[in-house]
Amino acid sequence: MDGTEYRRDMFTYLLCLTDGEPDDPASMVSAIPNWAVGEVITLGAAEQRLICAIDWEIAPELVSAGFRAVFYVEPV
Repeated sequence: MDGTEYRRDMFTYLLCLTDGEPDDPASMVSAIPNWAVGEVITLGAAEQRLICAIDWEIAPELVSAGFRAVFYVEPV
């Protein structure tokens, strides 16, 4: 498998806190295309975030930048 195939199967999500501020980290790459509200994601260093809302209808600029959706999260 070359790098192109790998990246095609990956999805990038923008992470924002529920108040709209960027999370740290501000993005996440995952092989999962269909996350849902209420799921918990694990980031680096075993940090976890609860997905409180998902915006699948994002601005064209975000799509052009490679993002699939915006997750509104809070620390667990």
